[in-house]
Amino acid sequence: MNATDIVKDINRLVSLPEVCHRLHELLEDPRKNSTDIARLIAQDADLTARLLKIANSSLYGYGGRINSLERAISLIGTSELLVLVLATSSVMTFPKIPGEFFNMASFWRHSVYSGVVARLLAQRCHVLHPERLFIAGLLHDIGLLALCVSHAELARKVMDTVAESGQAMHVIEQIQLGFDHTEVGAALLKKWGLPEGLQAAVNGHHQPGQVKEHAFDAAIIHIATVFTHIAEDGRNENDRHHVDPAAWQLTGLDQSIMDEVLIEAGPHFDELLGIIIPRQYH
Repeated sequence: MNATDIVKDINRLVSLPEVCHRLHELLEDPRKNSTDIARLIAQDADLTARLLKIANSSLYGYGGRINSLERAISLIGTSELLVLVLATSSVMTFPKIPGEFFNMASFWRHSVYSGVVARLLAQRCHVLHPERLFIAGLLHDIGLLALCVSHAELARKVMDTVAESGQAMHVIEQIQLGFDHTEVGAALLKKWGLPEGLQAAVNGHHQPGQVKEHAFDAAIIHIATVFTHIAEDGRNENDRHHVDPAAWQLTGLDQSIMDEVLIEAGPHFDELLGIIIPRQYH
């Protein structure tokens, strides 16, 4: 069994909403424009409301000036919008995993916070379209969710070993399974037709120095997830969450920015959590 097999299994259990597939087809058609795209998304009232709320959120900085899907598309961009639709839809798509096995609320809170921090880091690196880093942060552990849904007992065994040993999840997965959740996540994003850069950021966020293409994105997500773990767990001398030196080199950032980024992330996180994540997962 490998990561691709997990994705095959997950496709039997989880399917994206029809609007996602139709939107992907629409964006592939050069004859279609933003009006056609807006008309399609508008058929899903809940999705429309969420996209407009996200576009008007403080993280995007448009100050509540976006009052139509066409305006959102023109500002955010069609490719970024597709990824945003797929990302927010994926939150609703996965069935809820029993609480005694996996804390879905903690998972999505960690994911949203990582996305917020990733975008703030990207802004400090003067990335032209930092939205892609928010999405990559939001989806960086989607492979873990896929593994839990499709092979619950394997995932449970991995998590038990992690709890007993204190080693990182991806290390135990490689030992016990021969692959890890980052590979599963990248395979799932590929199956969904999402950009290669997003796949690479998810697949390489634990070891950004080994990523050949899109290494910068992987480095941003790596730093964002380390900062998020520190924000969640607190700081101590024995902290096992450390930034790979390669990530600092790839981004030009350094440890001194952590406190200001985490302070800035708080309000954005609170706002976006309520928009993106279903209330039962808070």
